[in-house]
Amino acid sequence: MRSKVTFLLLALNLALFGYLLLSKHPWSATSRIEENRRRVLGPEAANLSALTITTRPAPDAPPGSTATTFRLERRGEAWFLATPLDWPANDFAVRRILNELQFLEHETSFSVADLARNGQSLADYGLDQPRLEILATPTPPPAGSTTPPSPAFTLRLGAATAVGNRLYVLSPDGARVHVVPQSFGAAFGTDPAALLAELRSDRLFTIPVFEARALTLQSGAASMRTRLRRDQSRWAFEAPITTRAAKTPVELLINDLSALRVARFLPGEAAASPEATGLAVPRLRLTLEGNSRRETLLLGLPASPAAPGAETVELHALLDDRPTPFTVAVPAAVLATLDQAQTDLRDRRVLAFDPARVTAVKIAGPEGAAPGPLHIQKLDSNSGGAAAWRLSSAALANSTRADPTLVAKLLGNLQLIEAAAPRPKASPFVSDAPSRVELENLGFNRPERTVTLELAAPESSTTPPLDGPATLVLELAQPGGTDPGLYARVAGQPFLYAVPPETLLLLDIAPLSYRDRELARLPEATRITRLVIRSTASPDAPLLLDHTVSDTPPPPAIASLLASLRDLRAGRIVREGFPATVPVDGVEKSWAYRLEATLAPPGDGPLVLSIAARAGGGTQLAGSERLGLVFSLEQSVVDALWSMLQPAAAP
Repeated sequence: MRSKVTFLLLALNLALFGYLLLSKHPWSATSRIEENRRRVLGPEAANLSALTITTRPAPDAPPGSTATTFRLERRGEAWFLATPLDWPANDFAVRRILNELQFLEHETSFSVADLARNGQSLADYGLDQPRLEILATPTPPPAGSTTPPSPAFTLRLGAATAVGNRLYVLSPDGARVHVVPQSFGAAFGTDPAALLAELRSDRLFTIPVFEARALTLQSGAASMRTRLRRDQSRWAFEAPITTRAAKTPVELLINDLSALRVARFLPGEAAASPEATGLAVPRLRLTLEGNSRRETLLLGLPASPAAPGAETVELHALLDDRPTPFTVAVPAAVLATLDQAQTDLRDRRVLAFDPARVTAVKIAGPEGAAPGPLHIQKLDSNSGGAAAWRLSSAALANSTRADPTLVAKLLGNLQLIEAAAPRPKASPFVSDAPSRVELENLGFNRPERTVTLELAAPESSTTPPLDGPATLVLELAQPGGTDPGLYARVAGQPFLYAVPPETLLLLDIAPLSYRDRELARLPEATRITRLVIRSTASPDAPLLLDHTVSDTPPPPAIASLLASLRDLRAGRIVREGFPATVPVDGVEKSWAYRLEATLAPPGDGPLVLSIAARAGGGTQLAGSERLGLVFSLEQSVVDALWSMLQPAAAP
């Protein structure tokens, strides 16, 4: 019984599926046929190369009103307005008109031949003198094609229906009157001035910042030309000098130029002479170059007086390839950047290099000054971790490790050195071709700092490195006297910069400033079994701390101290050697405490540190006779000792 029911249901499903499969094609075909019957225009409207739109004045228009003609032409992939002015068209508005023509459908239609039999004529529908005519020219077939070209056709819009939500349209062959939605007429409007404003584009630059390849600024009055070129992701000046440009300001300026819009057009009699508008010799000529195209904007005199402190200035303008003058509102800040492009768009960084390519750093003070040059050498590292550095100087008995973090900070500080105006309204770029006398007057005959960077070759040698030569030499000099400024230059480059005087503080020449802060690290197998802190005031003084390490978790302060002793680091290296006294708040004092950590296995004996009294500002010095160093403790160790030794330190 169940098998019979199952076979019956299967047969019914197959029958239903077959019915749907066989009936699908006829339904869709019928739908397409009906849709095509409702289309006013045929396939010739799918690909047009030109549109001529003629609007006639309404019956109640003032006497003397005449028809207005607009012609749109496709040039390549873009549409242009050819009449009444030559100007790029608003792509959105043109696409909307093309879509309206291609997909125009009627609600109903009737034959023109039937009008006479009903005592009517085209005048009853406003089609004898249509208020709007659209002459469309299809795109001709490509050269060599055997397909005949489609002829141009005209669509005429008449009056609205009695209900008011439909329009009468005369077919291109003049044989039928179609009733179409009101939205079709709304695409063209009723006011020729409004239609013109909608059809023409108000954009001036259409090259986006990611496509921009070059920017040229030329002042017509002084014939000063500034040209910037993009090389991969960087920008550089090509004229009037060859130097680096600041990427962010340049691209922000291009974005600001792309945001400029036409304020108002000045066609016909409203346009003044080029001499009166300042366009005969433009104030600025801006040329933006993209992929195989360029756009040029000419800026002339102000179109109207600008109020003091105004945010924008309305200037007469002209596109280089268009005869139609217009005005454009330029933000005052953008205009100031254009006028001062050589300063505002220039890269203020004194040194441009990749820190990963640095293999050696040499920092020297004035010639003959102690402690002599400081050398930091990068060591080969196969571990794939942070690079290791070796520190050497005449002030050090032996070369030692440099702290990778401090070296990275040094290189970061070198990258951040930027030109800065030494006084208000002065340029940070002092000179682009200083004479020998100028250099000597500014102190470059005996610079305060000389920093030499050795750079490895880049990983890819397919193109020359943009960072310059394999060796960079930076000199910082102070003229002294009444000039407190600090000046910088890079060997082999003609540029002279003014930099902040505090830059010298970032380039410490003392070797201990870069010594590795990691002083000692206990092996994983070594345990601290006992921790003792005693006062050095008297040999018989009781122990201030005697803690035996067990499985029981110690108090937080002792736990923090034990963790710090396993990986002993200095907050700052103060001096080499192990003196009997150290300065505490400016007074030489003996060591106040002695810390001993018993190790298992014992190795070379317990870990012993001498600790000074805590000084003001949270500084506490420690010393190690074994390491031969005096150093400041890290803040976590200072806090832990304070919580344990505070009662003993009280008077």
